[in-house]
Amino acid sequence: MKILGVGFNYRPHVAKAPQLGLPEQAVDTPPLFFHKGDALLKPRTPFFLPDMGSSIEYEAELVIQISRVGKCIAERFAHRYYERVTVGIDFTARDIQRRAMAEGRPWLEAKVFDGSAVVGEWLDKTELGYPERPIAFSLRRDGEVVQEADSSEMIHSFDALIAYVSRFQTLRMGDLIFTGTPAGVGPIAIGQTLEGFIGERKVLHVPIK
Repeated sequence: MKILGVGFNYRPHVAKAPQLGLPEQAVDTPPLFFHKGDALLKPRTPFFLPDMGSSIEYEAELVIQISRVGKCIAERFAHRYYERVTVGIDFTARDIQRRAMAEGRPWLEAKVFDGSAVVGEWLDKTELGYPERPIAFSLRRDGEVVQEADSSEMIHSFDALIAYVSRFQTLRMGDLIFTGTPAGVGPIAIGQTLEGFIGERKVLHVPIK
């Protein structure tokens, strides 16, 4: 199983990149993909804050699960390759990421560490009325909404992401695509709780230990 992430896929997040200490990003470029390695957090377990000498930040995202094998998938057919959607969290070591980007190095150390990829309860896209209705999602930290967006706000849609990445590597059943985070990313601390929602339905609960 592959875990793929997408960077800077919401315009408000792109606009805030310099405020986060990250290089200015363009919105008219192909999707920015990266791998999350074998970093999936086991279901119904807390996230243990790593001692990495860095600020660990949450990035809430819609996640799709690939349901069939495909390579060089045309965008008009990409909707056939996923059935389930959830909210996930792409934990990021922000200081390490800033340093790597400034030095032109890969983000591996900032993105791939144990438990840094979190997924919630899977929902069927047809149950959500997608694609006729956009999928709204949010993240709460200790009950406060810190991130909120919907799928219509993405620069590159689910189908566009699948079409693009499948040009370079085969997508297989069970592969996960984290489709990018909106504005509002921020740090976590021991004792906090993160909860992810699709609409009003809670699909994710992660205590920070």
